Amino acid sequence: MLRRSYLALLGTIILSLVLYFALPAGPSLRLRSLVTQLFSPVLSMSAALQHWWDESRQEIQSRTTLLQQNHQLREQLALQMQERLRLTELEDENRRLRDMVGFRQAVGPRLKPAHITGRDPSNWWKTILLDIGSDQGVTEDCAVVTTAGLVGKTVAVTHTTSRVRLIVDPNCKVAALVQETRSPGIVEGVFDGLGSAPACRMDFIGRDAKVLPNHTVITSGLGGVFPKGIHVGTLELATFSESGLYKSARLKPAVDLNRLEEVFVICR
Repeated sequence: MLRRSYLALLGTIILSLVLYFALPAGPSLRLRSLVTQLFSPVLSMSAALQHWWDESRQEIQSRTTLLQQNHQLREQLALQMQERLRLTELEDENRRLRDMVGFRQAVGPRLKPAHITGRDPSNWWKTILLDIGSDQGVTEDCAVVTTAGLVGKTVAVTHTTSRVRLIVDPNCKVAALVQETRSPGIVEGVFDGLGSAPACRMDFIGRDAKVLPNHTVITSGLGGVFPKGIHVGTLELATFSESGLYKSARLKPAVDLNRLEEVFVICR
């Protein structure tokens, strides 16, 4: 049906043209006027469509240009963010290194700086691996610290690496004392199961000792492994042991052991 309509319209146009050129001047002028009136809506629509198409093409070109500019701006912003992150990381590293240099100068030449090169996935909170070993003077049972406090002690040393047992490992025992009251005790790691934060506990505190939350715990120097005066952590709630002869207190480590990057080994 639609095809027949097109064919009829085409035939009408062809017939009009034939008559236009075949007729004499008088009838030809009248036919020209009739044809003009007949096709003026079509011509007007054609002009309107051409105008719409020109505007649409300009709008598409404009939007394409905006999209290209937006893409370029996004790339520039991403590059700037990467550069900012790199500069922030460099600033943080420089700050840590300055702190380490000052700490080393204050403590003495026995301090050997080291980087963390690995953790055992099965013992994430128990041990770390350092990039220095016996070639740099490290032996077993050397204290490992940061500028914030105690990290642990070396337990296995090769020529170029050292494995460190962290203070949150239940097998790590530290002779310590409460700085405010001078009450002695033993700090050891506490494991409360998967999903729990690493922590320590100070045991064998005298039952009459006055220990309060936020009291500071430092190494006592007994045992010969950890030098005296190293910050171990801060006390939390204290409770009596089952026998009632001693107190135990939860202890928050001074060092954020999950974010270690650089440490010092105190060589003998």
